[in-house]
Amino acid sequence: MLSSIKLKKLQPYIDIVEANKGRTIGEIYANVAGSKHNHYKKGASGLIVENMLGLKNNSSPKADLEELGIEIKVLPIQLHNLKVKEPTQIKMINFMKVAKETWENAEIRGKIQTIFWVAYGVPRSPITKKNMSQDNYIILDWFIDVPDNEKMRIFQEDWESIQFYIVNGDADKLSCSMGTYIEPKTKGKNNLDLTNAPDGKGGTIRVRKRAFYFKKNYTNNNVVSELDLPKYEA
Repeated sequence: MLSSIKLKKLQPYIDIVEANKGRTIGEIYANVAGSKHNHYKKGASGLIVENMLGLKNNSSPKADLEELGIEIKVLPIQLHNLKVKEPTQIKMINFMKVAKETWENAEIRGKIQTIFWVAYGVPRSPITKKNMSQDNYIILDWFIDVPDNEKMRIFQEDWESIQFYIVNGDADKLSCSMGTYIEPKTKGKNNLDLTNAPDGKGGTIRVRKRAFYFKKNYTNNNVVSELDLPKYEA
């Protein structure tokens, strides 16, 4: 459970989401930039929501709201079935660092212990059944996720399984089929976008970049289910 002190400090962010519920990404962008934008890059909606909250792009291993230990995640939800379509990135995997961590001091813990989720809806065309453009995405709701001991135990098991592969020189064998709540998904421009990892013998090898992701089953069963979502027909 979130303490009353942390909740009070988080309240301004909650108020921003509440004030923007039902507004589209296009409306929010126009309000911030002073004009419409017709050519959004992939992932632009999440950045616009973060900008709405006053956040800067955070590639730090620390939580977004470091003093509170709270991470902020933006979650796209398909409006026709109220489900998450893709896994949600937590952080990039630094193989060399993860190999030396313990669960108690693992950087990923700071990213998952308390999460402020902000959900937006992705409508699809009733004619083509394809997703509409990003300017039509709609701010839906928010949820404070504080995983209990059982969930943290599962997170730990997933992390330790991933670490086992890394330590033993098998980082390139990591698969997104692994894990119950967390998966190690490839990340980068292509299969030539490489980074260092332990070879299991005291040296290093070059492997595909990967990131920790929340699996879809985690967000659908533990986040989406807690949101107050309207039913859209599309």
